[in-house]
Amino acid sequence: MPRGSHKQVHQKNLAAALNNCAFVSTEDIDKDLTLPFEFLMDATMLGVGVGFDCKGAGKLTILVGIKAWRDAQGPDRNQEQVYVIEDSREGWVHSVGALLQSYFGSEGTLLPTLRFDYSHIRKAGEVLKTYGGKSSGPGPLMELHKALSACLDKEVGQKLSSTVITDVFNLIGKCVIGIGNIRAAEIAFGEEGDEAFLDLKDYEKNPHRAAYGWTSNNSVFARIGMDYTKIAEHITKSGEPGLAWLENMRHYGRMGDPRNDKDIKVKGGNPCLEQSLESYELC
Repeated sequence: MPRGSHKQVHQKNLAAALNNCAFVSTEDIDKDLTLPFEFLMDATMLGVGVGFDCKGAGKLTILVGIKAWRDAQGPDRNQEQVYVIEDSREGWVHSVGALLQSYFGSEGTLLPTLRFDYSHIRKAGEVLKTYGGKSSGPGPLMELHKALSACLDKEVGQKLSSTVITDVFNLIGKCVIGIGNIRAAEIAFGEEGDEAFLDLKDYEKNPHRAAYGWTSNNSVFARIGMDYTKIAEHITKSGEPGLAWLENMRHYGRMGDPRNDKDIKVKGGNPCLEQSLESYELC
């Protein structure tokens, strides 16, 4: 991960406890792969609902999978790196960032695969003084690491897709909910013509997503005059995806007012979509 990214995540979330929702774009994922995912995980662990887009699709290639790497290494895994996870929100978040980075390398160079050490995380049932309630133990995080690895292992050699981007965000949301005492709200925004995105909640085509696809509402960035036929078919079947007219958000503060372009930098919205937002903006 580029130096300073961890600091960026938490600087962006300093005010999160005072805000209900946020949005993050993956448009610059080729410049900082892990920042959008860490931002969402950090924010949702603070009770902030987060929207995200899939504009980073196609910008990176998944270089190596943990399973394939370990199979190739056999019993001699001298390049395997032990990653000790701190017992904190930041520790959980950074471990996810490190896992994701290991699949994409750094500046074209492959990174050692990771073996996580969960021993510093407090045991299940211990009192949480900050969050309230009791600790879930490392179980939800272990499950998340396993699920992310399974998701990415089968995509080695492929370009990062809108499906994988949404899967990663959704799996993070499921983990956060599993911690207890936290609700994680998400909304995913896809592009017109991305049929894979339209199928995300078709659990006949994607039965594995039924376990975590529910963690986000899904909407398509719509365009005036576009063909709504396929979207309407999906809405009829599953109620989603919804429609969001991004250009309207950018050009009009309120639809009853003349065009003013006051929100021209808006890139999405919060999970209930009553507020348009710039990337990393909180509302």
